[in-house]
Amino acid sequence: MLQLPLNIGLSDAASFANFTPEGNEVAYAALQNLLSRQTSNYCIYLWGASGTGKSHLLQATCHALSQAHAVPAYLPLKQVSRSGIDLLEGLENLDAVCIDDLGAIAGVAQWERALFELFNQLRDAQVPLIFSAHAPPQQLGLQLPDLISRLTWGGVYPLQSLNEVETVHALQKRAQDYGWTLPEEVARYLIKHCARDMPSLIAWLQRLDYASLAARHKITIPFVRQLLK
Repeated sequence: MLQLPLNIGLSDAASFANFTPEGNEVAYAALQNLLSRQTSNYCIYLWGASGTGKSHLLQATCHALSQAHAVPAYLPLKQVSRSGIDLLEGLENLDAVCIDDLGAIAGVAQWERALFELFNQLRDAQVPLIFSAHAPPQQLGLQLPDLISRLTWGGVYPLQSLNEVETVHALQKRAQDYGWTLPEEVARYLIKHCARDMPSLIAWLQRLDYASLAARHKITIPFVRQLLK
């Protein structure tokens, strides 16, 4: 994995196996096709609200490539953009580039120009480039028309939030990864009483995991209620 100048790592939990693709099957398939080289489209743009899985998918892509002995780069611009555009140097020599939080540099002329040039370099080298942002290219606040145009060349995929049933299934699947069974009624209780976005819910699952082990207690609604207090 490319080591960036800042202390930026990928979440070990980010994988395609624990991503729930319901409602986002087209975007999910596009990434799978890119990884298997079954497409001539080397640019993918994912957009959606917070908690829809954008960062998860980008990091899962990097993990999958690394496991296949490829060398990707993951750049969360919200964290690294202040370090300057030098971070982009040499990326055309890698096997894929995943750029998260594109909106963090919207309106910054130096960054927009640098990303436009990077796009052209990666296209010429046939290196896959995957972006994520909170809005489609035309609504992101970018000022460089050429960059906006480039971002629409590939597949632009909106990501949808999971409905309640899908969220329950996703939480139960993640609990299985931790080695325990999450009752449906407990999952629904969490959804009702906690923030609905998946990162927050998964954080609560981890707390439940630790707390139940420490207390040697089954995970029930009264146990969760006490923990939430």
